[in-house]
Amino acid sequence: MQRTLATLTTLVLLSAPTLSTAQVVDDANVKLLEAYDTVKVSTIPDGIYLRTVNDPDDIIWERLPEYRVAMLPAPAVHQSVELRVNYDAEPSYLNMTLARTSDRFYVRLRWVDDTKDTETAFDRFRDGAAVQFSMGNDETSYMMGDGPDSAVNIWYWRSGSDTVQNLAAGGPGSTTMLDEQPVSGESDYLDKDGDPNEWTVVMSRPIDAAGDHNVSLTRETVPMAFAVWQGAEKERDGFKRVSDGWIMLDMGSE
Repeated sequence: MQRTLATLTTLVLLSAPTLSTAQVVDDANVKLLEAYDTVKVSTIPDGIYLRTVNDPDDIIWERLPEYRVAMLPAPAVHQSVELRVNYDAEPSYLNMTLARTSDRFYVRLRWVDDTKDTETAFDRFRDGAAVQFSMGNDETSYMMGDGPDSAVNIWYWRSGSDTVQNLAAGGPGSTTMLDEQPVSGESDYLDKDGDPNEWTVVMSRPIDAAGDHNVSLTRETVPMAFAVWQGAEKERDGFKRVSDGWIMLDMGSE
């Protein structure tokens, strides 16, 4: 029998992680992370289930800590991108919730987006988001890795389809689709009357996943970074917003 919500609330409150280096912003329950801060991944007790595998609106997310990172224009790696980037732009913000069960890891992303862009056509581009994991330590470049011996694993979601691509890269321009595709996802676009509209996306993967370049989630610490594409701003490929540096995930289960 599934445990009650009251039981879940008690368990989460008792095990909620804290961050001494993070800054509190806006909502007292959302902490602004800086590069190389460590975040304790919340544990969802066995016997507690989302309504669907990746339900972005499940009540469980309201019971888990949420964090925020500043998103800045990615450094251009090609002249065509350099012409479009405004490095003086104000930062946007990406909210995240990180959780695991005994056999699955979840990342929930939430960000403001005034328009829902779900198609690619002439001069039109989709919204998108990605999370990136270092296959090694935090010395790997958070800008898509440093080469085949210092690669990254990327989970890439694009609007219009809840398919999440499982990718690897060893530097800009080297992104490769992996043979194994164990990552799944689900999204929700909330059109708020009088408030900023927003995307919510959940991506998840079994803790154990075989295959080259699938990040090991059984390590104690996993470096993670983020990217967002706003289709209305004509962002695509290397023209995107990224977090600065790695966020260090403490994967230890309670």
